[in-house]
Amino acid sequence: MVLTRKRRTTGDKRNNVSNALLHALAGRDDSFADRAYKELEHQIVTAQIKPGEWVTEVALSEQLGISRTPIREALQRLARARLLEIVPRRGLRITEVNVGDQLLLLEFRREAERYLVGRAANCATDHERALFRRLAKEMQRSGGLTDVTEHYRVDLEFKLLLVRASRNDYAADAVAPMWSLSRRFAWVTRFERNVALSADLTAKVMIAIANGDEQAARNANDAYIDALASLARASLEPFLNPKGKTERTVA
Repeated sequence: MVLTRKRRTTGDKRNNVSNALLHALAGRDDSFADRAYKELEHQIVTAQIKPGEWVTEVALSEQLGISRTPIREALQRLARARLLEIVPRRGLRITEVNVGDQLLLLEFRREAERYLVGRAANCATDHERALFRRLAKEMQRSGGLTDVTEHYRVDLEFKLLLVRASRNDYAADAVAPMWSLSRRFAWVTRFERNVALSADLTAKVMIAIANGDEQAARNANDAYIDALASLARASLEPFLNPKGKTERTVA
């Protein structure tokens, strides 16, 4: 089942933070190719470039004011991250948002994050544990206020701290593309309706890490991934129940 989205016209403040993680994790230099990747990743994740849309090097080069060689390098990186596909003899197409693919991603993300949160619980410094506790309170507050912008900000800090506290430089390269795909899925399935649930479950992961409880951290993260999987399946309901009172295009 493929879900498509109409462009949002509201001034959603999520644009300010939605791609910041990849800027921090993947963008370790300021080359033209890196700048192109950051901007295009942002536009794809926030559906400014829509799922299923065809793009060209020439048009993107003109849009960003960057020459075609760096654009080509950025597009190859986006293809490796599964945000874009290279279709032989046809061109470049933004990948669709697909519930089945999201569930497969979450299956692998579960194991990757179990490793990360377990390592962080064992390896975090006292200062980092204090930061996890502070972020847990801020996350709980964002959930209570259903403040999507604040939730994204705190979640960004959490993910950066999680990677740092895990003490494994390879982890960022492994998880960053999955987080990009998950952010895009959350964006187009109107994540703001579920921010309170996500905030509560994420805060429990942070607290377990802060307490140095490896098993509790992994269990809490499993509960978080379980919730994401349930929300992904629930996003299909309007399509599977066409007689329902609400008909919508997933945004």
